[in-house]
Amino acid sequence: MAESKWYHDVTPYQWRVLYCTCLGWALDIMDGYLYAIILFPAMTDLLGTSEPAVIGWYGGIVLAIFMIGWALGGLIFGPIADRYGRAKTMAITILVYAVFTGLCSIAGSWQELAIYRFLTGLGIGGEWAAGAALIAETWPAKSRAKAAGIMQASGGIGFFLAIALYLFIGPYGWRWVFALGILPAIVAFYIRHSLEEPERWTRAKQTGNPFAQLFAPAVRRDLLVGIGLAVVATFGYQGAVQWVPSWIAAMLQAQGTRAVIPQVSLITATLTVGGIAGCLCMPLIADRWGRKTALLIYFFGALCSVPTTFLFAQQFSHAVMASPVMGFFAAGVTSGFAIYFPELFPTAIRATAQGFCFNFARFFSAAGPLLAGMLTSAHGAFAPAIATIGSIYFVGLIILIWARETKGQALPE
Repeated sequence: MAESKWYHDVTPYQWRVLYCTCLGWALDIMDGYLYAIILFPAMTDLLGTSEPAVIGWYGGIVLAIFMIGWALGGLIFGPIADRYGRAKTMAITILVYAVFTGLCSIAGSWQELAIYRFLTGLGIGGEWAAGAALIAETWPAKSRAKAAGIMQASGGIGFFLAIALYLFIGPYGWRWVFALGILPAIVAFYIRHSLEEPERWTRAKQTGNPFAQLFAPAVRRDLLVGIGLAVVATFGYQGAVQWVPSWIAAMLQAQGTRAVIPQVSLITATLTVGGIAGCLCMPLIADRWGRKTALLIYFFGALCSVPTTFLFAQQFSHAVMASPVMGFFAAGVTSGFAIYFPELFPTAIRATAQGFCFNFARFFSAAGPLLAGMLTSAHGAFAPAIATIGSIYFVGLIILIWARETKGQALPE
């Protein structure tokens, strides 16, 4: 008898869990990406100059501070999710990042904007760990990877929402774009009243300090491998791929800040389409050939596509054609983390451990935007600086030597 489709045994409640986690992650990415997409006009206004070297330096500082907040958010809210519940924590984190994104609209200086982005990062960093754990502990084993891939792919919807805000609200000014970033607060109340805590978490919920178990010999190797993989992926994305809108805005700056809005929106859209496709393909590859092989393919693809795009795409049309491939690998690899990390750690510390891997890495990868800013300032242009940072994906191939395969194994209790 033919094997049933992966979605046939999924209950309505499990679909609701997926819907809520997708909504939370999509809006998480929307509020996170708003700064990247309006970095150039916002920093031009706050700094009083459109010089790429100056924008790159101070814009990189703000982005690095945001990433530090993102990292701290994962460290703070991961243990909270293990102790007090996945659904409750996810609702709180959405409320945090929505409120402080809205407050970015009143920033009077780049320093004030950096403070609001740091606080936004706290909420964004905490949301992913709670959502990924909720899916892993609620969905059946045979469809868990598919659900995790769909959740991660929903981040692409967040990119499109950010693009839509920029395209339709951007002409009225960057402050209005940030102001509408408060809208996800509505979702927090819906999630809080529509989801229950997983039975698996209820049985094994943490009563002590989860950090005490985090570096135990049984999980230490997996933890270090997870951190290493996440460092490479986030360093490459935040230090290179996230600069694509600013790279295009600088390439076309002679047209004027507002005149390039359609082109910046288009390049972001093509990059996002590639990322969504990459996230959706990841679970198919991971279920067929294993988690390690899937991650190997994506890191190698990112190593080939990211540097070459910035080095050889001298015209806007070239960038539009290359960006989906870059997005497929550089954004799609994070879908592997949503599949792989929950399978490495036991329930009692799952949110803490996977949040630690995915977000602690941002302390290191925060150097990516700073390095990009420094190299841009030194070169006087974005392309050569960002292409150099794209070579980081080679390190991911090395780290995978120590990763263990989890395909077909039961979720650790």
